[in-house]
Amino acid sequence: MPTDPRLTGANPARAAMVGLSDFDGVLRGKHVLGEDLAGEDKVIKFSEAVLAWDCTDRVIPASFTQKPLSAFGDADLRILSGTGRSVSHLGDQYLYLAEFAGAHENICPRGVLRKVLRRTADHGYDCTAGFEFEFMLFKENADTIEDKPFGEWAPLTRGPFGYSIARSVAQHELFDEILAICEKARIPLSGLHFETGPAVVEASLRHCDALEAADRAIIFKSMIKAWAQTRGMMATFMAKVSEKWPGQSGHIHISMSSDSKNVFYDGDALGNVSDLMRQFIAGQLEYMNEFCVLAAPNVNSYKRLVPGCWAPICPSWGLDNRSCAVRAIPGEPSAHRLEYRLPGADVNPYLALACAIGSGILGFETGPELPASIVGDASLEMCRPSARLPQSLSEATSRFAESAAASDVFGERFVEAFACSRRWEWESVQHRVTDFERRRYFEII
Repeated sequence: MPTDPRLTGANPARAAMVGLSDFDGVLRGKHVLGEDLAGEDKVIKFSEAVLAWDCTDRVIPASFTQKPLSAFGDADLRILSGTGRSVSHLGDQYLYLAEFAGAHENICPRGVLRKVLRRTADHGYDCTAGFEFEFMLFKENADTIEDKPFGEWAPLTRGPFGYSIARSVAQHELFDEILAICEKARIPLSGLHFETGPAVVEASLRHCDALEAADRAIIFKSMIKAWAQTRGMMATFMAKVSEKWPGQSGHIHISMSSDSKNVFYDGDALGNVSDLMRQFIAGQLEYMNEFCVLAAPNVNSYKRLVPGCWAPICPSWGLDNRSCAVRAIPGEPSAHRLEYRLPGADVNPYLALACAIGSGILGFETGPELPASIVGDASLEMCRPSARLPQSLSEATSRFAESAAASDVFGERFVEAFACSRRWEWESVQHRVTDFERRRYFEII
């Protein structure tokens, strides 16, 4: 079959993949023929069921459509022609991102981020962002993790050895492949190294326009998972794989500009933190508990947000303080920024970034007072129960569902739909009886 001449030269095949984000930040999609990818954004039909599925493809009964379980139809899907890129080191697998349009645009994760960025633009600001992801590599496959207990799963490397040059050299072929995949996919990395914990790798995605940053982040996670499988491994972005190890983060670096000037920077202020940056951080802290579920969307997420694991446990900020939820990073105008440290690696990049920016914009609009910056361990200085972040997905979901600020920033329909999906996620896990419970209670209780 001849190649459609309207397709970009980077794709020698007639078809390319189209992918869109579900609520969990999983790329769902299919191959689409060349005539649907020609030249400009085009709307096609795609099953609306992907916004009613959980991560195991079970339909959430009280989903956004309020339809019977078998009544899902097709919705408008906008293929974004400018997002096309190669996503494989093996051949020329080409991917275009897409987003729901029309009736479902206001609950589409990418659409929600665009809504927040429009609000940012209305204030006269552009937002730049960059994601950092930690992920673990196991010498396993889909069959072996079913057949063996977790204790027998083999990580790529044993024990913690953060920033290890020796391990980076020993695993240079894997690192070279990751760098090559990212370069081919137009997802440049500013850093790649081993982190503390067995087989934990951290990749820092280079900063760029906020929407593009989220696009790169969601593609990166899918690419790494697919690449690992071609190497006979499995990659996981779970927030907490084991209680014995630190969690895996998904930090977001953010700066804002107006007329190409970094408005977070003030060379005369302490730490170069401008008044505008102080307002932005104040908003992030003020609404962190209400919006937390967007940055900690799974039951497992809250097992990372505990003391002593390089993760925040309360809304806090500090100058270059990694124990805080928001870390102000002083620097020259080109590098001065904040790091939003609440998210784990399990986030939906669109929603986590919408959370971080949307709450900051509310700081401009509502003027909350910025608390004192933390010097030292934030988990020790702010250990009051009333100051803590939500302690479970259930608590975080309830706060989000009841938040007038969340409805204002993200839209009532999205808040209702996403809260519904998180309640379902909580309930799906809560009724499970674990091996830990059997070992703890079986004989004694």
